[in-house]
Amino acid sequence: MVRIADQEWPSTVVPADARERAQSTGVLVRRMGWVSERLTREERDDVERQLEFWYSHGYCPDALLIAMSALPDGTRQRPRRSGEKPGDFLRSRMKGWFADESDAAMTEVREPPRQGQTFEAWLANRRKQAADEGTYQRRSRLTETGQQARAEARSIAASRRKDPLARVRESERRRAAALESLKVVGEAVEVPPPPAETRATPRMVASFAGRQALAAHSPQVLRIVERLRTEKRGPSPAELAVLRNAVRDAHHHAGLGTLEAASAEVNDVDSLTPDGQWIKDFLARAADDRLPLDATVRLLHSMR
Repeated sequence: MVRIADQEWPSTVVPADARERAQSTGVLVRRMGWVSERLTREERDDVERQLEFWYSHGYCPDALLIAMSALPDGTRQRPRRSGEKPGDFLRSRMKGWFADESDAAMTEVREPPRQGQTFEAWLANRRKQAADEGTYQRRSRLTETGQQARAEARSIAASRRKDPLARVRESERRRAAALESLKVVGEAVEVPPPPAETRATPRMVASFAGRQALAAHSPQVLRIVERLRTEKRGPSPAELAVLRNAVRDAHHHAGLGTLEAASAEVNDVDSLTPDGQWIKDFLARAADDRLPLDATVRLLHSMR
């Protein structure tokens, strides 16, 4: 089966199957400028049904273009109206090409204005024309020896082609071999455990926990939470705004207390605000390097 591109499909061929009808319809749509038309599924089906009817009666794309341009007596057809769908336009244009005899059935049509041909006839004519012009080259056929050599080459290629499971196993084997090659040869060296200072909770984590604890123990926050717990209800918009402001203020004071506590550690300052002293005591207890990690975490949760 010879196949050609849709753009090269001849407009003089009467399609014989679904593939040829699709290519002929593509030629007609491009010639009519309907490529940019946005049609619904029903509208596209309507156009395809009409074209299939005319294809079955021997109309090729060229014949349809001529029929939509003029009536059988030569009268020019009207132009397409604004907003007219391609299916309605095609139906109104081709109405004059039905047989108008009194005893004619509704499915009888006139002879197409241009006779089409089959794709095989068009292809043979094209090859004959190319041969006459000296531009057609027929594909050379393999001799018996060539066919035997091609069969042997295909069998060799098939024998060397591995199945997917074998390829995965081979890839895993190569990966394991590469990892094994990186293994250090010799006795294993015992690595001492890291010092306690590197295993303790970082001071920034303790500082963050202190700021959160300061916000949780804010008098305004405790007062509103206790009221909501007693009344068993959710916060009102006003109470929610007070809670947010109280938490924001507590975080702000805790940040200032953290800076004050850090300055006291460096400059040995004695007088601190209550927030600064609270953060300094929290850091001194929570960031104790002598405590293991699990004890430090429990201490962070149990502060006040």
